[in-house]
Amino acid sequence: MMNFQSVFNKTLSTLVCVFLLCGCASVHLDLLDIDPPLCLNDPTPVRVLEVKHFKDSMKAHFGLFGLVTWKQPPLKKVFEEQLDEYGGNGIINISIKSEFRPVDILFGLPFFPLWFPCTYIVEGDVVIIQSSL
Repeated sequence: MMNFQSVFNKTLSTLVCVFLLCGCASVHLDLLDIDPPLCLNDPTPVRVLEVKHFKDSMKAHFGLFGLVTWKQPPLKKVFEEQLDEYGGNGIINISIKSEFRPVDILFGLPFFPLWFPCTYIVEGDVVIIQSSL
């Protein structure tokens, strides 16, 4: 008969393995439908007016240790909303970070490895491209 300490250690070891495997999940972010407002390697200098810095979070859902993407993070929607809200025509200084929040772990753990969520934090600066220098 197993004692409480043994059961606790096995459960804790299993949870640690699950969280490590979740951290190894691969993610593919798609931005195919949005037109880039500016070429990243454009040799022509332009003047931009920074309108507003934004920070938004969104969810993506993965399965089978991250091999299957059940729901893509809606990056296109986030960028289009920010451009429309602030009247900009470009976004610079884009940063996309993933993190497993406690809610993600709480909801994902019972269904792991078939399904688990991940939160993405998207930051950037909405700009208006004024003219060439």
